[in-house]
Amino acid sequence: MSGTTHTESRWQFDYGKYRGIIISIALFLLLDASVLLFNFYVSFEIADDAVGVNLAGRQRMLSQRMAKTLFVLDASRDDPQGFKTAFDELQLSKHLFDETLAAFNTGGVVRGAGKEVVTLEPVTNRLGRDSLLNTLALWQPYKNAIENFSNDVEQNTAFDGSLATAVAMARLHNLPILTSMNDLTLSLEQVAASKATRLRIIQTVGISLAIINFLFIMLHFVRQLRDSDKVIEKARRETTEILETVNEGLFLIDKDLIIGEQHSARLLEVLGQQGFAGKSLQVLLENIVSAKDAETARGFIELLFDANVKEKLIGDLNPLNLVEVNIAQDNGGFLTKHLQFSFARAYQKNDDDVQIISHVLVTVLDITAQVKLERALNESRKHNESQLEMLTGLLHTHPGLLREFIANSFNCFNRVNNILRQPAKTTQAVRDKATSIFREIHNFKGEAASLKLEFFENAAHKMEDTLALLCEKRDLSGNDYLGLTVQLENLISYTQQIEHLTEKLGQFAVVSNHIQRPATNHYSAGSRRSDGWDHLHDFVQNIALRNGKQVKLVASGLSEINLATAAQQQLKEICIQLLRNAVVHGIESPRDRELSEKPITGRIDLRLAKISDTEMELTVMDDGQGLDYEAIRTKAFKSGKWPEAEIETWTNKQLLGLIFHEGFSTAKDINKDAGRGVGMEAVMNHVLTQRGKISVSSRTGRHCRFVITLPIAHATSGEEIAA
Repeated sequence: MSGTTHTESRWQFDYGKYRGIIISIALFLLLDASVLLFNFYVSFEIADDAVGVNLAGRQRMLSQRMAKTLFVLDASRDDPQGFKTAFDELQLSKHLFDETLAAFNTGGVVRGAGKEVVTLEPVTNRLGRDSLLNTLALWQPYKNAIENFSNDVEQNTAFDGSLATAVAMARLHNLPILTSMNDLTLSLEQVAASKATRLRIIQTVGISLAIINFLFIMLHFVRQLRDSDKVIEKARRETTEILETVNEGLFLIDKDLIIGEQHSARLLEVLGQQGFAGKSLQVLLENIVSAKDAETARGFIELLFDANVKEKLIGDLNPLNLVEVNIAQDNGGFLTKHLQFSFARAYQKNDDDVQIISHVLVTVLDITAQVKLERALNESRKHNESQLEMLTGLLHTHPGLLREFIANSFNCFNRVNNILRQPAKTTQAVRDKATSIFREIHNFKGEAASLKLEFFENAAHKMEDTLALLCEKRDLSGNDYLGLTVQLENLISYTQQIEHLTEKLGQFAVVSNHIQRPATNHYSAGSRRSDGWDHLHDFVQNIALRNGKQVKLVASGLSEINLATAAQQQLKEICIQLLRNAVVHGIESPRDRELSEKPITGRIDLRLAKISDTEMELTVMDDGQGLDYEAIRTKAFKSGKWPEAEIETWTNKQLLGLIFHEGFSTAKDINKDAGRGVGMEAVMNHVLTQRGKISVSSRTGRHCRFVITLPIAHATSGEEIAA
């Protein structure tokens, strides 16, 4: 009961406060409605009068048509077709004239000018009645003469006399009828004009009264608003000062995600836009973030308006806690910023004095500088880590091998640069660039891996990923190589850093090597730490460890032949590719070897021997599973490069040749050691370049052997002295 009493008293108070305005508005609405109803009533009457004026004008036309038709009938007695047409027109005109004249006299339904059915009220004004009575007196004998003629024609009797009578009546009565119809039209126009004048007077009076009523309302309100404006203006100034002072972007949104009228001045600078008031936050977010993030934010804000959901529990779900946005600029570009949005509920009491969630306060912070600082710190940390990683690699690498790697790297980079600069006039030429660069980078990666320079191996692997994407692109162009150019420049920069570090370290790497690696080791007898080949053992062990295998490398003869620098480098690249292939594809996992009753540690034999004064023979043999011809055949099917029927007929020897094809690999996944289909192709290119020979033999489950015959390119005296 107390609640009811409180509500009633409040209503009475409000009614008393606004009673004057309520009464004024009620009078205004009543006056407006009255004028509107009268306006409708008179408008309909004027519309009816307009129909009458139109039909009165039609009566004059029908009178003229009947007279004309009678003259045509009199002149076309010898033309049956023309006579019939004129007769039909006479009947129609006579019927319409008679029907309309009767409707003007007593009221009724007639056909309008557009063949629609209209209702006519009887003419009541004096001038109109006089015109009608005069017309009826003239029309009746005229009508009788036409009907007599019509009866004669329809009964197929002689109609010369009746036609002559009708023509005579037309000559006698047509002009007086026209005069009477003109008077009728004039009388109807006068009636319509008087109604329009009356309507204008009433409208003028109504508008005048409405203006007076409006002025009364204005005067009534001005007195009340004048005092309240002072309070509102003071509060507005305080609010404006706050919104102009804060460093955050602040604004309110309602349940429909519509931004409120007020926002902080900082918001314009943060979001770089104008006119936020009344706009949808959803649309605003879609212009600066992805549609998915905007939709997620909408769902989060809807939870904030749900009173059953605790605000603290969903705080961590804010999808815009840290978001990268792209804000359009006047010059057509975009400005990238990092913003942080936070949301808080705003409460307001309803009519029942209960607090409800009325709005959500949105705070926007520009944390671009903070994010850039964090990224700079991360980049600095990564750079320091990479420097440490390179330094660690240097300490574990023989100085001679490292100098050789640096020289080979710069040679590789120069070759890649030359490939990139070479003009390509056809699409295929542009695509061939990627293939050529792929081979160079793959060889570089192999040498880096053999020296345990993991940083360079990873960098080369990323470049291979970029090249793989370029090869898959259909509309490949020269501009697509820009990203690869940046990667190459970074790689050159790091290589130059290694060169500088090597010069500063001097012989420290050699000392470190001896400290960390005791003289006794697991390498096979005859291998030497300074012969330029010992890193192949570490290379094999690293690949085996990455692939979960155990492998022993037995090498011999690698230092027995004094080769030219270029020939020795090519030989190393061949060895690296064949050893990687043996570990990844040949040697089985310890579990599989155990099931095959093999030692869990696989063995790879690497042997270089001089077979004549001009030729040498490189043999790489592993005791693994051998070539999987079915896997090669399946891969050939999937490639789509050859007809399936043709592949089915291939012998094992033909299938074996596929392993040297560009991009052909039986590896299931792409990783740092396999899957590109470049290694064996690189081996074949080296052999063909040196005009050598290669043979492959394999026994399933037992071994795979590669035998390569190459010409001997002896070192010159200068190279021997340098060595």
